[in-house]
Amino acid sequence: MNQLVSYDLEPVASLLTPLYGIRQSVHKRKAYLTADEYVRANEEVEVGIAESSKCQTINELSVAIARQFTPFYSDVRGCLERIHEIAGYGTLASCLSSLNIAEALFALELCNAAGVANQDLVIGRGHIAPLFYAYRHVLNGMPLAFLAAVHDKIPAVVNKHYGFAYSMRHSLGEGVGIALGRANTNRDARVICVAGDGELNEGVSFEAIRLIGELEVKNLTLIVDNNGRGIDPLPGKLKPEYLAAYFSDVYEVDGHDTQAISEHVRQAEKDHRSAAIICHTEKGVHSFKRASHQSLMTSTDDQQKNDLRKASSCSRTADIIEEVRSGAPAHVFTADLAARFGLKSLSGYCNTGLAESALLTCAMGCPDDELKFVLTDDKYYLNAIDVLHSALIACRNLHVIGARKNGVWGGATYASTVFSLLTEETVYELTDPLDLLACIHRQKALGGNGLYLMYDQPMERVCALREKYRKLSEDIYIFQPEFAAGSLIVSSESMAYEAFQVATTKRCTHIRFLSVRPDLELVKEMLSQCAEIIVVEHNSGRFNLAEYIESRLLVRVRKVFSDAYEWPTTETFQANVAPRALGALLADPPYALVN
Repeated sequence: MNQLVSYDLEPVASLLTPLYGIRQSVHKRKAYLTADEYVRANEEVEVGIAESSKCQTINELSVAIARQFTPFYSDVRGCLERIHEIAGYGTLASCLSSLNIAEALFALELCNAAGVANQDLVIGRGHIAPLFYAYRHVLNGMPLAFLAAVHDKIPAVVNKHYGFAYSMRHSLGEGVGIALGRANTNRDARVICVAGDGELNEGVSFEAIRLIGELEVKNLTLIVDNNGRGIDPLPGKLKPEYLAAYFSDVYEVDGHDTQAISEHVRQAEKDHRSAAIICHTEKGVHSFKRASHQSLMTSTDDQQKNDLRKASSCSRTADIIEEVRSGAPAHVFTADLAARFGLKSLSGYCNTGLAESALLTCAMGCPDDELKFVLTDDKYYLNAIDVLHSALIACRNLHVIGARKNGVWGGATYASTVFSLLTEETVYELTDPLDLLACIHRQKALGGNGLYLMYDQPMERVCALREKYRKLSEDIYIFQPEFAAGSLIVSSESMAYEAFQVATTKRCTHIRFLSVRPDLELVKEMLSQCAEIIVVEHNSGRFNLAEYIESRLLVRVRKVFSDAYEWPTTETFQANVAPRALGALLADPPYALVN
């Protein structure tokens, strides 16, 4: 149906670089691979090294390697499960709910062993990239070594370097608009877009759907994975009549019936009409987690401590809200992240779905003198930053909490500094729920607003920080080992635990700041007299803590960054860059890093 086209037009300078990264990932995950998987993956890398000079792109190399082996897994579902078991996390349920949709795309020859074969196929549901890798593997187009590196060196979001026609920075929300642009530009081509019902809650999707109808774009087919869930259950069901207002035809099919999906895709193209195909599917829990091998504690007290340590820091937010409100009225809004924040009662909060602007404007409409909490991912706030600015200006008693998780897709690395431009209040970076509680209490007493970035960490890490640090002020903590080394480590809270691990090993003093613009007066003398200051943070070199310390104290610092972890590059996830670099910097002999 469609001839294979290569969209990766910019060859990597050396294909050995990503290949060695994949080998490193395989070695790092050896404990989660079977002996046969580990041997095969290393054999594939060796073949890749031999083949690398013959290929122009990493995706071409992937196919060249795969074709020299029999597929290790014989069915797509089993392959998908292994991808997620090896990685330890991911969106397995989303991949499985779209399994038959992807099967139809391959049957229609819109995809093949080398990836997406048609530039007019838009996978708006970007986080189901592993599903396409699994199909390609079974078709001899993706080696096991690459599958074993997904969510590390191989991006789990659609990326043109790995067989898709384009890259996505966000894992969803943009697909319908991209498809509209392609269809409107070339009315002779049939554009097909795969989206999720959660994705259609995004404001940008609403806008694109409206334009499909109003611009009379007839050459676009929208395939919707309608499973009723985003991360949480969606606030309402997808309404076919809504799509019927803008598409010529709307079909409802069993989303697990590959043939029915294929037939409607063909019919829409034959009729030269725009069409929405609603595929009714089932989806389990959104986020996959590897089964824990941790033994259960026998004592009740020990069990409670163990439960606390296994929880995540963001999951304590619901308890904090209850304590702060003290029975008084409080309005809680979240954009599809109730589970992450520990919200359980349907009557206790409003889930707006992936509607970040409405999330904030709903809070703006609540009584001024009553507490308002807006809880979601910091990325969503960046999508609606002007509305966030308006809310912080127009409201009182508004507390906005953005969850972050290092190493997983999220907002830009400089988000904390961007947010600090929106408000005169301090923007806090936090890992400990007790610090969040203290911040909210302070702002509540003043009747002001608060903007907080909560780094979602296992409480086990948070407890370790609590035990080792003393509090100097509202936003400064310090760890001072006996007979401390000459180097002093300063970190933003985003990298607190990683810096703590190195500080403990190297016996360095470590100062944690809960703000990227802290009051330095209490540590001014210590920093000014220190022989070597190393600043560790996730922010890039644009707006950061390192430059702030240098400009305020007129001292030189060494900088270690762990940025760009969520951008669509070959090195998609780089959460461990900073601790590795910091360890190398403090090694004996010293390792030179960028100043």
